[in-house]
Amino acid sequence: MLKYSLLIAIAIISGLAINFIYQVKFKFTKTILLTGLVVLASMLVFNTYLTALPIVVYNTNSILNIRILSFPIEDLGYLVVAVVVLPGLFNKLCNEDRSHKKHPTKL
Repeated sequence: MLKYSLLIAIAIISGLAINFIYQVKFKFTKTILLTGLVVLASMLVFNTYLTALPIVVYNTNSILNIRILSFPIEDLGYLVVAVVVLPGLFNKLCNEDRSHKKHPTKL
């Protein structure tokens, strides 16, 4: 069974569901593009290093066995969550926090 692939799919679907629930609108900007490229570059370096050495070993029964350099393609799922889901959610929650400070509720 593809347990690791399923875990990545759950992370992506959960992130997208959270964005849907909070009605987060994703804006593709230069900042997000640059962030994605920096994270992807660092991921390529460190994931390749860790998986080329026997530090991190994946069970081939748990992954799709499609690799980028030496790491499984599933690892890119975390990049999707980090770059696409988290910034919008962060902005949404920060804006909610600011609006509560402007209009404090009376007890």
